[in-house]
Amino acid sequence: MKAEDLTNSGTDVNEEQEDLLAGIDFGKIWSIIQKSWFWLLLLPFLCLLGGYLFLRYTTPIYESASNLKLEIRQEATDLGLPMLNPAGESATNISGEIELIRSSIIYDEVIKQMDLGVSYYAYGRSRIKNEERYGGAPIKVSYEINNPLVYNIPFDITILNKDSFTLSYTIGGVDYSSTYTFGVPIKTSAFNFTINKTPYYLAERDNGAYYFTINSHDALSNYIGSNLRVEVVNPSANIIGVFFKDASIRKAQDIVNKIDTVYLEKTKELKNKANKQKIEFLDKQINSVEKELEAYESDLEKFVISNKSSDITKELERYSEKLDELTKVKTELLTQISILNSLNESLTKKKDVSPIVSSLPLLSDTDISALITELNKISQDKAMLSKSYRETTYAIQSKDLQISTTRNSLISLIGQKKKVLNERLSILNNEIGTTESSFAALPSKSTDYNRVKRLRDLKEKYHLLMIDKKAELGIAEAGTKEDFVILAPASLPFMPISPNKWIVYASCLFAGIIFNLILIGTKYLLHDTISSQKELEHATVAPVLGVIPIYMKEKLENSRLLVYQNPKSSISEAFRSVRTNLDFMFQMQQKKRIITVTSTISGEGKTFVSLNLAGVIALSSARVVLLDLDMRRPKVHLAFEEENYNGVSTLLIGKHSLTECIRKTPIENLDFIAAGPTPPNPSELILRPEFDNLLKELHQSYDVIVIDTPPIGLVTDGILVMRKADLPIYVLRADYSKRVFVKNINKLIKNNNFSKLAVVLNAFRNLNTYGYGYGYGYGYNEYYENDDEVNKGLDKLKGLLVKNK
Repeated sequence: MKAEDLTNSGTDVNEEQEDLLAGIDFGKIWSIIQKSWFWLLLLPFLCLLGGYLFLRYTTPIYESASNLKLEIRQEATDLGLPMLNPAGESATNISGEIELIRSSIIYDEVIKQMDLGVSYYAYGRSRIKNEERYGGAPIKVSYEINNPLVYNIPFDITILNKDSFTLSYTIGGVDYSSTYTFGVPIKTSAFNFTINKTPYYLAERDNGAYYFTINSHDALSNYIGSNLRVEVVNPSANIIGVFFKDASIRKAQDIVNKIDTVYLEKTKELKNKANKQKIEFLDKQINSVEKELEAYESDLEKFVISNKSSDITKELERYSEKLDELTKVKTELLTQISILNSLNESLTKKKDVSPIVSSLPLLSDTDISALITELNKISQDKAMLSKSYRETTYAIQSKDLQISTTRNSLISLIGQKKKVLNERLSILNNEIGTTESSFAALPSKSTDYNRVKRLRDLKEKYHLLMIDKKAELGIAEAGTKEDFVILAPASLPFMPISPNKWIVYASCLFAGIIFNLILIGTKYLLHDTISSQKELEHATVAPVLGVIPIYMKEKLENSRLLVYQNPKSSISEAFRSVRTNLDFMFQMQQKKRIITVTSTISGEGKTFVSLNLAGVIALSSARVVLLDLDMRRPKVHLAFEEENYNGVSTLLIGKHSLTECIRKTPIENLDFIAAGPTPPNPSELILRPEFDNLLKELHQSYDVIVIDTPPIGLVTDGILVMRKADLPIYVLRADYSKRVFVKNINKLIKNNNFSKLAVVLNAFRNLNTYGYGYGYGYGYNEYYENDDEVNKGLDKLKGLLVKNK
């Protein structure tokens, strides 16, 4: 087999990786937790500290609330009189009332009635968490604004003493600052201020930094709208809640109370407006009828005076009664036609039809009355929306369309009604004409008398009807009540709605836990090294001979024979355990053994393991020789502080004899052969028959041959030597060797039939034991620059390491 094939079969670690561990390795997670305990405690602490700082420097927001129960009782039911329109007037439109509270009508009135034009603030420490001094500011500002740029900008005021202060501000990018006296007007081109102290001023407390702002109307309207919340609390009981939030407790409560008061005033005003318009219409009608009655009374009086009698014969009475009845019907028809003409004219010219509503009962037409009522309601809704929206908005245009449709329906219905009434009037006129022809034969004076009397009686009845309607409307206006009852006045909040201390701390603690989980998960996913014996046993099919603890007393520049120097240490005990496990790997009758020790890359401790393993075997009375076959980077001779002038390389080329190359160690049964000078072709030397002869010759004098081979992840020499071994040992270093190196071990067993290959986990961290700590740096590149086979393997390994980094 070619060396290149051996390299590809033994060192190709750049293939697609697969998960070596099935499921979650809780042992590794626990190991990560133990190693990261400081961060796992620090992250929640930092999150909680951030929550504390957030609460410390965040202004708390409070919310005041009141509950209103809508009770629209506009009629005079409490006075024992019937309502004019119980079905329409008592309906509660909760959505409409909520929109009224949220409208600019209420906002404007609240701003007008409350002193919100100037807001006063006290600076906090480092000008963080500034506090509004609502209703308790040490100063009061009277102002006149000449430049709109003055609105909504801060005016810094530093109270120097009880008489003077410094005022600083910026207008149009220009900074201004001057010292003034309390009570003395400050006149500029932009504003006129007069700043006075208030009874709340205390020199020992208030001499310091404050600032105030002159609030524009739009800013105040936006402020109220953004902090006001109106919602249905109990739909079945028509209860709505008014909520307002602000950093000032008193300010939130005052604004809620003022909104309730303004809503009450506006509700009464809107409800009485319609009644006033109806009463004005009735007054005009009553005045007109009274003038006509006066004329008829005068005519009757003249008739009696001129005739000195008012007796009427039975015939005259019969015709008179009939004509009275016909005339009464005609008058009703004419009245209805007159009302319809007035109504049609108002609708055609798009005038307000509210004044005609009181005359609708004379029509005796429920369809027209229903449409008139609907038209008035839509017109009132549009008027209310016009206070809050522009004419071009969809809501206004929708109301216009409804008004137009209803008006057209009314005009059409009025035309039909007039046609019917005119037909009836024509028939009635014919009948009256016939009766009057018969009546004309009677004395003309009696006829005149009866005619005037009939007209007088009709006008009198109409006059009484108008007076009754006016009285009813007056009673209704007097009995108008507010649309709501305040079930709970504005509350005085003591607990802020934000920030919520417990929610903030819980969120911060939860965030700390999430960060910890992310930290553990990230380390778990990025942890690509072997860290425990359990993980190693789970990942490889090769048996684990033992675990060597890490040495922490000092950093060793080179490997040392610790099993001889520290025979009672945990490291020595670990190697004795490995020696015991080796006995189970060989047959009882097998006395001569060849053991090779290799690794994937440098720094995993193969030289340290081979050196101390050879020493611990020698201490068991077996004769052992240690061969350093890492001819590119020899290390064994450094452990014994020897020179590398001869060794395996000179033996294989015949320059020195075996006797000349064998060197003694402090352990009686342990000898070693150094690597010798670095040859240009180490792989070819190992393939020579001289190497096999060397092993045979050594077997004559030694029981065990331990061979320190090069890392097989970089060069092929190790695999060549492993084929000659009775037991190949593969060294992995805890928290250093990549998990893909274990896959390389499995490949070696499967593809190269290394069925007896065993693994040793080196430098395992255990707080209760000692080990060694040293740094290897093979630097193979400088020795294999011209070795194409090795360079190919090295490039593959580098690519894998970069990929897993």
